[in-house]
Amino acid sequence: MKAKKIPASIKVLVIFLVLFGLLAFFGSLFLWGEGFLFSFPEGVDLTYPVTDLLIHVPAVVIAAIGLWRLKRFGYVASQFVAGFYIYASVEIFVEMFQAGPPYPPQIYGPQVLAVLVAIGLLIYPNRCHELFE
Repeated sequence: MKAKKIPASIKVLVIFLVLFGLLAFFGSLFLWGEGFLFSFPEGVDLTYPVTDLLIHVPAVVIAAIGLWRLKRFGYVASQFVAGFYIYASVEIFVEMFQAGPPYPPQIYGPQVLAVLVAIGLLIYPNRCHELFE
């Protein structure tokens, strides 16, 4: 049985997923600079870190492994991750615009990149969907 060649666009998406997953995991453990998750300071909002650890990181791992292996579950998980990125980005953009300018690049930069990766996840796996077992 001959191994299928992974398209370059899928490889790039997997690299972004792994990077986002690592950032979400370690960023969430340290509450994005607010302290350590298991000894957090009082008054720190745990919504995003806990969501990242329970939803984002596992979904990204499943999507990255599945896409790399060209498995159907990777294709499906990548669609979930794309929806998650769009939802989370819209929520963060709304919060950002409500707070008003100036918008620091450490907030909008990663979210713009997440939206671009989400668009890539919606487009590129669909273009080569016949490769997924």
